[in-house]
Amino acid sequence: MGKKADKTSQAQKILQTAFHCLSRKGYANVSMRDIADEAGVALSQLHYYYKSKEGLFIEVIKKMMQQYLHEVEDKLKSTPNTKEKIASLVKYFNELIRKKPELLKLFIDFTAQSLWLPSFRKQLKNLFSDLSEMIEKSILSGAAINKNLVEYSSKSVAKLVLGALYGTSIQIMLDPEEEKTFDSLDMIGMILN
Repeated sequence: MGKKADKTSQAQKILQTAFHCLSRKGYANVSMRDIADEAGVALSQLHYYYKSKEGLFIEVIKKMMQQYLHEVEDKLKSTPNTKEKIASLVKYFNELIRKKPELLKLFIDFTAQSLWLPSFRKQLKNLFSDLSEMIEKSILSGAAINKNLVEYSSKSVAKLVLGALYGTSIQIMLDPEEEKTFDSLDMIGMILN
């Protein structure tokens, strides 16, 4: 049993290192050798545990997805009514940009890569789908929404909200020094009310 625990911890160490390398440097600037060197393991160990670069990065995407889904779910569960849930979600993206920009950069980077790599596309499509569904069920289910949006399905409105939060966050990341760009995040709540 000790060997299995060692294998798991070694695989987790590699995964954690890959997550940190990718969130700091980006997909295009990280090699398997970089990850092996930083993890203090032989390059062959990366291939032993994850078979390929793509296999390792898919595991990093899954780790990122779990973190996003868990954090968003916690934010939505911690507030009782629709208006507060929307404000909480906006606050989450605001804090993500300010306190955990590496997680958002990783999300953006993998989104871009998913346009070219089918295996990444599947993972990111699932993440967007899960986040939209979470918004739909937690915020839009039975909520009174803006009268201009009534004719649209709650699924479509949830995708709009997620897209607005994500797209606005990208714009802010491009110009984080301009404090007024954060105002655009606050306006997203007005879309629904």
